[in-house]
Amino acid sequence: MDSEGKRKVIRIGVWVAILGLLLGVLSSLVVATSADAHAALRSVSPKDGATVTTVPTEVVLTFSEAIGTSFATVSVAGPDGSVSRGRAVVDGSTVTQALADGLPNGRYTVSFHVVSEDGHPVSDRTTFSLAAAATATPLPSTPATATTSTTDPASSSAPTSALPADEGEGNGRAVRIGLAAGVAALALAAGIALVAATRRRTGE
Repeated sequence: MDSEGKRKVIRIGVWVAILGLLLGVLSSLVVATSADAHAALRSVSPKDGATVTTVPTEVVLTFSEAIGTSFATVSVAGPDGSVSRGRAVVDGSTVTQALADGLPNGRYTVSFHVVSEDGHPVSDRTTFSLAAAATATPLPSTPATATTSTTDPASSSAPTSALPADEGEGNGRAVRIGLAAGVAALALAAGIALVAATRRRTGE
């Protein structure tokens, strides 16, 4: 084989190796990006781990993307068993589960199982505690007296928690994309340097 043929074979081999490395980096990037695309719980009301003083009438879960309407299940259990009323209602990325009336004080567990529109199932559980003030019974001998409510207006609605995991996923995704782009650029630069060095050696 003459020198020109050797140069062509070397160049082809170098570029095949570069393309293989680039394809590997791109496939890893696609897999990592698709894994981050699944739905994740963003917030829940009542807040996970919170103690509320007003009896909630529903549990609201908000996800990072739209949820399928066919398989959404939310179960809420308290001191006396299940307190869920009816089926969960899905509205885009929000899932609402109605609760029974007159919930007793105690600890409640919210278990959910939903499926995102891309078919990825998401299951988890949160908890909250209810510590509602007992209703005072007026004395029969007391005439109609104006009473002042001692309920704190700020506690009239259950707070909503923002889970930091979603923010962490976004940061992790950006880091992976940056690393993949850096590796791809290094691979391309290394290939060009190899081709240039090969040309110099064969030209000498």
